[in-house]
Amino acid sequence: MTNLSDFSEDELTQILDAPGAVLKGATLADGRPGAIRFIRETASGAKVFREAQEHENDFIRSVAVALRDRLKEQEAAEASPAAKVGTPEGVAVPEDPRPDPERDTAKAVALTAAAIAVLRERAAPKDLDAYGEWLLRIATEVARATSSKEGGFFSKRVAVSEGERDYLDRLTAAIGG
Repeated sequence: MTNLSDFSEDELTQILDAPGAVLKGATLADGRPGAIRFIRETASGAKVFREAQEHENDFIRSVAVALRDRLKEQEAAEASPAAKVGTPEGVAVPEDPRPDPERDTAKAVALTAAAIAVLRERAAPKDLDAYGEWLLRIATEVARATSSKEGGFFSKRVAVSEGERDYLDRLTAAIGG
């Protein structure tokens, strides 16, 4: 089994950041904003993350638990008085806080490719395969969480939009090498 302790801090960051980036990319891939759509897609992705904490593959389970622990640490740090330093409201503002489907999906694909490259060099083949399958499952479940109309008002609903299919194809290519 591949252990998270086998990786440097930078490599571990890539491995742990990729699932969240994949989730974000999948929620933005169709380019159609909407609160209800966002809630359904995020809930669908969160379900895949929760299930991963009990995954049959030990490496996936350890990544999911590490993500859960990282989130708890971030929440605790944000709740502390020291976290209030930075801006007048105590929250650092990213360069461009607005979601950008093109930028964010490209970032998710690049981060996925980088994480897969690290795992390809140092992980057991079964762990590499399970990680790639997990990332694709996150994206697929999010894409299927809501249906979309393609082509206008009178068109039929499709489970996965053209933008989401394109994102899934690019993600599959990044995972496949």
